[in-house]
Amino acid sequence: MRALRRALAGLREQPLLAMATSSAVAVVLTLTGTFVLVVSNLSGVLDQWGKDVQISCYLQPDVDDERLFALKAELEAMPEVVGVQYVSSDEALELFADAIEGMDRLLADLDDNPLPASLEVRLDSAHQRPEQVEDIARRLRRPEFADLDWSREWVERFHTFVALLRLSSLVLGTLLVAAGVFIVNNTVRLAVHARREELSIIALIGGTRWFAWAPFLIEGTILGCAGSAIALALLWLLHRWAFLELQASLGLLLGPELLAFLPLPSVAALALAGGAMGLLGAAASVLRVDPEAV
Repeated sequence: MRALRRALAGLREQPLLAMATSSAVAVVLTLTGTFVLVVSNLSGVLDQWGKDVQISCYLQPDVDDERLFALKAELEAMPEVVGVQYVSSDEALELFADAIEGMDRLLADLDDNPLPASLEVRLDSAHQRPEQVEDIARRLRRPEFADLDWSREWVERFHTFVALLRLSSLVLGTLLVAAGVFIVNNTVRLAVHARREELSIIALIGGTRWFAWAPFLIEGTILGCAGSAIALALLWLLHRWAFLELQASLGLLLGPELLAFLPLPSVAALALAGGAMGLLGAAASVLRVDPEAV
């Protein structure tokens, strides 16, 4: 209790420094949280797009209905496959016409339908890496299929982008947390310098190192937690007034279920990160100082 009282007294003695430190931590955590908010929602978009990874098996024109049903059942029995949909040549032509504005007028001039019927094979989410899709496509080949298409280039770019996104989130998060620890570290060092006479007296009367430094560790933790609280409030306002406006503008592209606020584990992680940054910054500062030399 003595350490907590002394820590609170130290904050009251230097309110401007405490406010500046908490604000700096809040900025760091707000930047981190904004990035996490963007990445989490972008991951949702990518997950939606990733579900579209499928293999189109174009049928030979002479495949009869009996063989078609047998092929469909055979493909559905594969463990990597979650669904197989038959698309007739007429349906394929209609989908193609709807995909591009004005294409329906051009296709109306054709005498024959040039598009073949197909079986659209949708893959399980655990089997959508490029090498896995290529292996599955190789095993799907049948004499009844004139050709197979699985948009190899798109799948490879998709997974490369996801990997880069995750790597960048790790690197940026590490840099921002290190910046927060550095800020608290310098603040506590200023507090140690301001109270050097008090620490010298504690050392003279036989006070232990923990007795001397505990208030600074608590002070750093309080500053970090205050920064977390400010950052979470700013993130909520950012989500409420900026992200939801973006969703209203891009709703057709992103869908109604996206651009959500941070999930509860991320909120807890940010809250704990502030306290941890404060504690680590304070510890990094006080462990470099000898109470007897202050």
